[in-house]
Amino acid sequence: MAIHGLNISMAVFTALSAYGLLLYFEGGADAAKATSLLTMLSYLAAIAACIAGIGFFGVQLDRRKSEERREEESRKAEEEARKGRRKTVKGA
Repeated sequence: MAIHGLNISMAVFTALSAYGLLLYFEGGADAAKATSLLTMLSYLAAIAACIAGIGFFGVQLDRRKSEERREEESRKAEEEARKGRRKTVKGA
């Protein structure tokens, strides 16, 4: 879920940013004057939500990856411990 949430947040943020740039280059100040306050506030809210989503899902993804790394390291340590015990028993 963290990966999908992060991807969706980044895609929406990129789309809103691209739309804003296209709007700016096509009409510039005229387009900005033509938009209503409600429309501008809704764009700002959507952009803020996307940034918050990127932060939230990014943290969740980092936690998941660090947990997987810890599990992998503990599995490798257990495997090395078993190999070490086998060698000592074999030599005795």
